Amino acid sequence: MEKLNIKQVKNKHEYNKTINIRETVFIKEQNVPKEIEMDEFDKESEHFIVYLKNIPIGCARIRKINDYLKLERIAILKEYRGKGFGKDLTNFLINYCKKKGINEIRLHSQIYISNFYEKLGFKRIGKKFLEADIEHIEMIRRI
Repeated sequence: MEKLNIKQVKNKHEYNKTINIRETVFIKEQNVPKEIEMDEFDKESEHFIVYLKNIPIGCARIRKINDYLKLERIAILKEYRGKGFGKDLTNFLINYCKKKGINEIRLHSQIYISNFYEKLGFKRIGKKFLEADIEHIEMIRRI
């Protein structure tokens, strides 16, 4: 399998690339309104970008909430899905959280992909809910 380069966003240029990926995946593909996708939490979050052969193909952000970290805006461009890159990205984020000394990670998974996160050690908590008119479930992983 091809090797990904996953790194924390360090400048405006990289940040803009993550925004372009999010616009493609969430706004264009999933019809999430721009005002929901691009929110006030972008400023307080740590952003990550995924490169394959210097091509930006994915992104994510991590936000600290109380005593846990929340994985958000995890996205891989459509033409690169199904190749294990989402798993690589999520494992990278989990390891990043471990290094931060945090013992609880949460995320809001779209229902259709929640089994993917379960295979990576996340457990469903609570009930299904709508976020941007898409069914989600909150998930947690303790480290």
